Amino acid sequence: TDVMACTFSREVFLSFLRDFPDLAVTLLIAATDEIDMFEVDVKDIVLTRLNGSTVSLMTRSTRVDFVQLESLIEVMVGATVPVGRYRRMSMTLDFANASVCIAGQTSSATVLDPFGNSITGEVVVDVSFASTARPNLVVNRNHLFVLDLDLNQSLSVDAGANQVTFSPVVTAEVDPTNPKPVFTTGVLTDVDTFAGELTVERRSLTGATIGSYTVDVSGATVYQIDGVNQTGAPGLAALAAMSGTPRIFVQGILSLTERRLHAVAIETGDGTPGNGQDFVIGHVLSRNNGAGNNATLTVQGFSLEAGSGVRRFNTVHTVNVDLTSTSVLKRLSGAGLSTDDLQVGQRIAAFGTLTGTALDAASGTGIVRMLVTSVWGTAAGVPVNNTLTLALARIGTRPIGLFDFVVGGNSQSTPATYTIDVSGLATGGVVGGSKIRGIGFVNPVDVGGDDDFVAESLVNHSTTASLLLCQWLPANVSAIPSASSTGMDLDVSTALIRVVGDGFGTTVLSNSPSMPTIEPLLGVGVYRIVENGGVELHLTFDSFAQALNSRISVTSPVFRVAAFGTFDPGTQTFDALVVSVILL
Repeated sequence: TDVMACTFSREVFLSFLRDFPDLAVTLLIAATDEIDMFEVDVKDIVLTRLNGSTVSLMTRSTRVDFVQLESLIEVMVGATVPVGRYRRMSMTLDFANASVCIAGQTSSATVLDPFGNSITGEVVVDVSFASTARPNLVVNRNHLFVLDLDLNQSLSVDAGANQVTFSPVVTAEVDPTNPKPVFTTGVLTDVDTFAGELTVERRSLTGATIGSYTVDVSGATVYQIDGVNQTGAPGLAALAAMSGTPRIFVQGILSLTERRLHAVAIETGDGTPGNGQDFVIGHVLSRNNGAGNNATLTVQGFSLEAGSGVRRFNTVHTVNVDLTSTSVLKRLSGAGLSTDDLQVGQRIAAFGTLTGTALDAASGTGIVRMLVTSVWGTAAGVPVNNTLTLALARIGTRPIGLFDFVVGGNSQSTPATYTIDVSGLATGGVVGGSKIRGIGFVNPVDVGGDDDFVAESLVNHSTTASLLLCQWLPANVSAIPSASSTGMDLDVSTALIRVVGDGFGTTVLSNSPSMPTIEPLLGVGVYRIVENGGVELHLTFDSFAQALNSRISVTSPVFRVAAFGTFDPGTQTFDALVVSVILL
């Protein structure tokens, strides 16, 4: 096990000097369903060696948004560090210009610490490695640190007061054997068509260079350049022909042995944030005209006017698209698409000229990119012929009542019997009444007989993916009256927050007829104790319970308990894969 503490960005460090080990730090972020944006500035990251000497990995600020990452890991900057063992990592976050938006709110929320004080300045967070798990960085190796910032367990949200209480919960994995796909953003500074590689440079908020790294491409790499899909050599040639230093988005796999990011898809030019266009990102609530016609989309979400910097949160926009002139793309896909593919419910990023809340993506360089979309609903029964029928509750964070599925006089979908293509997915355990999240893309308009949605993955919230959150203020030394290898009781009689949510609704916990209990779901899990910015990680519930019993005291009372797993409302028993206890 290792002991870590961090409030981290969602980014990675990468460099390629020959005589020193390279360090890549990645972040996998579990984004809460209650937050649309959690954006702060990262000012510095420092590693401390066993002898106390330090290595600064980043000395210039860059801005990151925790929520935009859910199933990927972002690459940020490169760092080459001396060989040896390291015992600590620290990072400085600056909340002075933070943008935190709660779902449904149109203004930025106030961020509070556990004591109720506003966080408006710098916060230094430490990462301490246990003596038995200190990373040993060696020559000619690209070491990969995966830091998992769990927003679900780091935040409590008060939507009514437009406030969030932030107490970071992080775990870490060093040199994972199966690293997840990554993405990175920066500016394109060089393309070598002969070698099949490019250089991407990460820059600070002021434009100063933070670091650069190499990306290699293959014949299968998908390029989306100025709204045009290409693959292989023609795409690389088009990339090399670009002028200046455009912003670029790269998604791929980070190699531990070759020290490179292998690109699966590249986006740049028009249709990429940071290249001078206004944009709107959100869900299509309605559409006026059907297939074969120009259309006006009603989109609720976030927008940015590139010239003025004006931002709008959770706002309804109109987006005009033209059947012949608007380019339509799909992330990671080289498929030829049109505006007929922009169906109600689909999450999109639309680029063009914004006037107030109206975006013109129908003329000039108008581009719309289809993004991965989540639909939430209750299953009518088991899938039939690879089709699962749901009674939809929401799409993304938007209640289903906001969506108008009549397009050009024709009903596209019926929310009560919304159909999902689940071909190739494991659907065992899905029965009538199962609470399902489908992740994928909405099918085009006016195609008779097709399913409404094509799922790339499914989550059954009836059998997993419930979240328990209890919070005491003032912190309470008696919040966990007992803890053992088989479980721990929670005294929620004085808890300000005491709920279990599954993405569809919440259950309020009580001490009657007996206290709620958290038990281990499996023999091995992720069990964390957070105190003074340090996170102590246990893999067994027995060692976790022993540590809790020794650490909880009048000087270290319980502030928050969060858990992820399955819940039985009848017995108030929560079987947990992940538990975090925060002490003050």
